[in-house]
This record gives sequence, C-alpha cells and structure tokens, in this order.
Amino acid sequence: MSRYFLPALVILLAASSTAQSPNILFILVDDLGYMDIGANNPDTFYETPNIDQLAADGMRFTDGYAANPVCSPTRYSIMTGKWPSRVDATNFFAGKRE
Repeated sequence: MSRYFLPALVILLAASSTAQSPNILFILVDDLGYMDIGANNPDTFYETPNIDQLAADGMRFTDGYAANPVCSPTRYSIMTGKWPSRVDATNFFAGKRE
C-alpha cells in the first residue's frame, strides 16, 4: 500500500493545480471614437461609468489599427475570421435596395 501512496499523491496534486484561463472581454462598438469614453477623456459628453471601471480594473488596449476606413470590412473580418483584403471585402457593403 505504501508504494502506491506517493504516485497517488503526485497525481492528485497535479490534477488539483490546473491553470486558470484568462477572462477576455471584447467590446465592438460602431461609431464610437477613442476619446468618447471617460477612461480616455474625462471631459467627454458621454457618461460611461461601467466601461471606465473595466478600464481602471483591467488591462487596456490603447494601440489599435484599422485596415479599412469603413466599418463593413471590420465586421466581415470578425464574423468570418478572414482578412478583408484577401477576399476583396475592403469597401462599404450597401444593403439591398427595394
């Protein structure tokens, strides 16, 4: 019985020390400028207390890059996981006209 004790103890300790995965919150907002939230501009017109609290308590992503000047390619990229320029989706996608 004593020869099984040490291996069992090692297995139990290894199983109990699992790494905790990080919590990631991705917020995508259309037509919101960098200086429109209180965390980046205290003098903003908009009141964003919850986003300001998230920014104060967590990690802030301050250096973003947009490959296209309109929102349609970004939405396409997020929904499909593909680069907009590789599938020729770099322009504004107009809706259907009736």
